[in-house]
Amino acid sequence: MKFQREYQDLLVALRKVYGQGSASNSISLLDAYGGASDLLREHYGEEGTASPSPEDALNYLLDASIERFGYSARDVFHGVFGYLQMTRYHDSAFVNLNSTDLCNAVFALAKNEGGDQSISHKILALHPVYRGPLEPTRWSVDFKSDWVARSVLGYLDQAEDDEIRRQIRTLQMVPGARGFARRLLEPIAHRRIATSIRGFWTIANMDSSATDAPKFTLNRDSPVPDNVRFAKVKRKIIKLEALADLSTCLENNAYYVPADPNFPLFDAFTIELDHVKKLAILWILQITTSRLHGGSALGYQRIREIITMLKDKLREGPPAKKRKTGSQATPTPLVQVEVRYLLVVPKDTLDLQWQFPEGWDQNVQRNDHRGEVYCLEVPLSDSVCSTIIKKVFSFEHIVFIQ
Repeated sequence: MKFQREYQDLLVALRKVYGQGSASNSISLLDAYGGASDLLREHYGEEGTASPSPEDALNYLLDASIERFGYSARDVFHGVFGYLQMTRYHDSAFVNLNSTDLCNAVFALAKNEGGDQSISHKILALHPVYRGPLEPTRWSVDFKSDWVARSVLGYLDQAEDDEIRRQIRTLQMVPGARGFARRLLEPIAHRRIATSIRGFWTIANMDSSATDAPKFTLNRDSPVPDNVRFAKVKRKIIKLEALADLSTCLENNAYYVPADPNFPLFDAFTIELDHVKKLAILWILQITTSRLHGGSALGYQRIREIITMLKDKLREGPPAKKRKTGSQATPTPLVQVEVRYLLVVPKDTLDLQWQFPEGWDQNVQRNDHRGEVYCLEVPLSDSVCSTIIKKVFSFEHIVFIQ
């Protein structure tokens, strides 16, 4: 990073903004670095958050670039100095995306052959897989980043399940592309959760490592409390263009999917509202086929913003009835919002872990984003797709590309 031509000028600008005695409106000095000022306002602008050092601000810009564009050095550096320009550059690959061309590019990379550069450079990457100290490096084909994956899957989500299943059936036959095939299961999981009816989903506990960046590990042997149940109900799917829009469309059991593919930490959420008890249960859903999934700490801030809206909604709703006993009345319940995290994976996924970002124990005094973490294993389809899924997850090796 220090050897980039723009590095010194950016650091000087950051010192003017975040150095001692800097003016509060001086962040506009970063407007020349496309998107930097908006990123920093969003991350450090929350009330009660301490102002960062110039070095911390630079590190955050680096982390934000990696999270959006992946680990390619060229993309990361360009993202730090021109975040919006790089976003538009990648967006151009999504507009006219063709599923056949995408699969052909996956095949080519899995076989170490050249593919469509507009896809292979902007969408796909080879990721090293560590197999042990004495094992050779192996590689798998996947999206460059979760943001890229969500953007592409947003287009695939408009296709019929049969088309997605056809792609899975083809990809699972190619060594090195099976991890990519798992990604295609995510849109099916979204629809399955939103449309299943009658009864409750079976969920399992996930145990925490009890650190500030906790790692939760699936524990099927630990019983889930009887009062923790996730209902199978027909859910109205609401695409959120911006989190601020939530205040006008808060509905019980609606299924909210952020339209922004870079939405941090989670893929969807649903809310159980009880105006009588003044209680809301916020289910945060992360749908993944990865064995280890991370996220951005900015997600914690987003969850706290949702909690604030829910509390306002409960206060506005019909008040709880008061019953008089002699001269005394039953007090109105306090407004409460309970957060529950739900990692959604295909049924029979093994050795599952969910790595949360740092900041789990921070900024929790007013609205606590922390909560219990559970796992929901979704049988993603009927017998036809179940056979495909079984085949996909029955192969554990990844081919070594010479």
